[in-house]
Amino acid sequence: MDRRSPESDRGQVLVIVAMGLVVIVAMVGLVIDGGRAWTYQRDTQNGADAVAKAGAGVLQHYLAGSGTPTDGDVGCAADDAAAANAVVPLLVEYTDFKGDVIGVTVGACGTTGAIPLGAQGVKARTSETFDTLLMPVIGVPTLTAEADAIAVVGTLQGFPGGALPVTFPQTANICDRVNPVQFEIREDNGNGTWEPYEIVDPETTALTTANEAIVPLCDTAPGSVGWLDWGCGQNLSRSITNPCDIFIPIPAWVQTQTGNVNALETEINAYAGSVVGTAEAGDSVLALPIHDFTCNQDRPDSSPITSCPSYPTWSGTGNNLYYHIPFWVGFKLDHAYVQGGDTECRQAPGSPLLANPDPPGKVGCLKGWFVAQYTAPGEIGIGVITPDADQPLGVTLVN
Repeated sequence: MDRRSPESDRGQVLVIVAMGLVVIVAMVGLVIDGGRAWTYQRDTQNGADAVAKAGAGVLQHYLAGSGTPTDGDVGCAADDAAAANAVVPLLVEYTDFKGDVIGVTVGACGTTGAIPLGAQGVKARTSETFDTLLMPVIGVPTLTAEADAIAVVGTLQGFPGGALPVTFPQTANICDRVNPVQFEIREDNGNGTWEPYEIVDPETTALTTANEAIVPLCDTAPGSVGWLDWGCGQNLSRSITNPCDIFIPIPAWVQTQTGNVNALETEINAYAGSVVGTAEAGDSVLALPIHDFTCNQDRPDSSPITSCPSYPTWSGTGNNLYYHIPFWVGFKLDHAYVQGGDTECRQAPGSPLLANPDPPGKVGCLKGWFVAQYTAPGEIGIGVITPDADQPLGVTLVN
């Protein structure tokens, strides 16, 4: 016989209802406070970005030789950015040019120590603690969001338009059917003798006919050039005379473009001076992409050549190829000969002479000097910076 009273039953129901309400409030709290946590996480990430960029901004002045900022100045910039964004800087460290920490924390604001050797970026970890609205019911009165960010100082090596839309192979055979000499675009080996196609530093070496390059516009593999499509709907002529405003990362995969190459001599030579064989002020330094592989499918810009489905087969012909561009060069243009079968490509000034072009009567060339190389250790186009060096600098978030 059940002797429980109605009051006892009601008490049990109230306990169950109360427990159910706690569960419901907790679930609602997870939704509401969880949504707020995402908001605070975003704010904390913005704060970390600001702290890293502020510290890197001081490094930018240091690397550019602008004043004599100290380790403490970097710390002050980081603290000010943290305060402005209402975050707590848990750890602020120096990084190298790739964003890897070098094992040195940023000094406290007001200290006078030197910025460490090799410091070219700042990594910041920040946090932000906030009160919860409903989760105190389950014993969680506060939550903390944390975020990391890395900012580095880099040389501005992306090319916003203005690059000549033709790519040369880094290593190839000159399209000469009798003497297909192999060449490689590379840094000067310092032996005192220029070999095609070494990159000459005009700050230390005079540009003369002795180190002028003749670069054939081959269309047979391996050694073919590719006329490129910047992806903004322009034909080849327009992309030379009035290029669209684009940013091309290093490295990248860039697509070919078909067109009437023989009609481009006037457009290209608008960038050259008036005296052939003499390096003069009128000879512009053009940005030229250098390729080391081709693919019949588009790849993400940072993908290596091994990502191509046809790898390791290299193709130098085709109307819809994608060229892998690991670096660019600065080419001081002396003169362009692109009418096809240009006899000037077989004559001085410049070398090597294209004596027996393959195919006959079709190959043109560019004459000029390789004077710079623009590379990148990663996707953002940065490199090691020497303090006080004369180069454009910028701060970039890398994480």
